Amino acid sequence: MIFGFFGRKKEIHMIDDGLRDSGAYSSSISDAVKLALYGLAKDRGLLQNNAEQVLHDLACFLTYCFLGTEDFEDANGADLSKDMLRRLEMTKVFDESVDADIVLLALHSGIAHETTAGRFSVEEDNVDESDDASHANKRK
Repeated sequence: MIFGFFGRKKEIHMIDDGLRDSGAYSSSISDAVKLALYGLAKDRGLLQNNAEQVLHDLACFLTYCFLGTEDFEDANGADLSKDMLRRLEMTKVFDESVDADIVLLALHSGIAHETTAGRFSVEEDNVDESDDASHANKRK
């Protein structure tokens, strides 16, 4: 259930708090993105111990992807900005991490800041078979 009988899920409120605490207006991120973020954390079993802390942390990383380095640093300081940049760079190495999924979420939802989006390229893995055949014929 997306919205409970009494309104939004408490976890979505936790994400909103995390976004606001790290410098983003929670209204600037759509509920669909927030729900996807919650789903990523839930599917990976990250909400078992301290759901609020985990969701705040993931929302902070999403905010970094959304605001970009300079605006994030202005709102949160150089130390936290460096930590987030390190996490962003690590997504290139550990592409199965929740942080990598958050970067993809930001890219595909269109909220990624240009400095975040510029670090990644989305390449198409599927090549049409007819293209393969035409390339093979050209090489002969």
